[in-house]
Amino acid sequence: MEQILILEDDTALNQGLCKALKTESRKLVSCETVKAARDQFLCGCPSLILLDINLPDGSGLDFLQELKRNYPDIPVILLTANDTDMDIVKGLELGADDYITKPFS
Repeated sequence: MEQILILEDDTALNQGLCKALKTESRKLVSCETVKAARDQFLCGCPSLILLDINLPDGSGLDFLQELKRNYPDIPVILLTANDTDMDIVKGLELGADDYITKPFS
C-alpha cells in the first residue's frame, strides 16, 4: 500500500491535505513535528513526503538533508511559505523533488 507522510504544523492545512489525498489504496501519515516524523520511520518508509520548512521543533530543510542522506530514493515535495528565489533554489539543491509555495490551490 502506498504511504504518504505529511509533515505540516498548520493543523487545518494538514487535515485538508489528508482529506484531499485519501484513497482506499493510500495510507496517510500526518505529523506536525520533525520528531513525530522521525518516529514514523520506525514503522516503515513512506512512498512520498510532503514537507513544510518552518516547523516548531526544527527546520524542514535540515530534515530534508537527513532524509536524502538516509533515504535518497524517497521523493520529497516542499510545501512552504518561504517563496523567494533563493529559498526555492536552496530547497531543490538540498534534494527536494518539487517546491510548492503557500498559499496554493
